[in-house]
Amino acid sequence: MSDHVFVHCPDCGSVLKVEPETGAVLSHESAATKAKLGSFEEAARENTRRKERAEDLFAATVEREKNKSAILDKTFREALEKAQKDSSKPKGIFDDD
Repeated sequence: MSDHVFVHCPDCGSVLKVEPETGAVLSHESAATKAKLGSFEEAARENTRRKERAEDLFAATVEREKNKSAILDKTFREALEKAQKDSSKPKGIFDDD
């Protein structure tokens, strides 16, 4: 029985040498040649697809950041109101001694 497992990536053609007991990747061998695009039309479609994906990811990140700011503002206002209502002294780190 072999001490290692070899995993072939169907997408890029690289080979990973994996230890079965731990699942650790011991080595990585890149594919001899990368898959190349067959024509300019394929390259243009791939470029358009990547551009659209990047725009979608950017828009999602911007929207997430807008919501993040609103949530943080709301949380801060609630904490500020709670602090104003409670006039007791905050508990110190040595109060339990």
